[in-house]
Amino acid sequence: MNALRTLASSALLLALLMSCGQTHRTPDPLAAVTTTEEATEQLEQHLVDAELRYQERASRGDTLSLHYKELQLFLPGEVAGFVREGEPQGESVNMGSVSYSTCEQRYRRGNQHLKVQLVDYNGANALYAGATALMGLGSQENDEQLMQSCDLGMPGVRGYETLQKKEHHATVALGVGDRFFVSVESTQQQDTRLVKEIARQLNLTRLAEL
Repeated sequence: MNALRTLASSALLLALLMSCGQTHRTPDPLAAVTTTEEATEQLEQHLVDAELRYQERASRGDTLSLHYKELQLFLPGEVAGFVREGEPQGESVNMGSVSYSTCEQRYRRGNQHLKVQLVDYNGANALYAGATALMGLGSQENDEQLMQSCDLGMPGVRGYETLQKKEHHATVALGVGDRFFVSVESTQQQDTRLVKEIARQLNLTRLAEL
């Protein structure tokens, strides 16, 4: 359990560092400690759940991530109002006990750019923990960005949404089935409605079942 808590703390620290630099206010040290402790406990439980799901898959002999070509089948071929830019990109990585695959597709509508990315972290739970550490842990807002947890109303799916206010850049990032990381991001946005709408059009239910 100590090893699990260390992993949870490390994943949370990495995620927090990645989100830093957006505010100049001096934080309350006591509040920060309390919040971090609560967040670590939540993340620790997510790690337990993810490990149980992995062991369930391993018992069926499913210990490797999908090949990136297979993962690309979950990318949307068309997005209403957008045209696809080039072919989907992707790769599969197998290094010892670490296995993951990633793919993405870019789209365009005038000067507006959209990207959909999928990552299969089967066999790489630590990487999955780092990618999803901030999901379901509340919200943060300042003059430059809004970041908060979001619920698309789908079983096995949790996530957070981010709006870079000055850049008008919106992102929704999702953890699916304690295995997949899904990201939809777009430029020229005043809110996160578009990226969440596109995320709902993906076959997330099927991914959560794998």
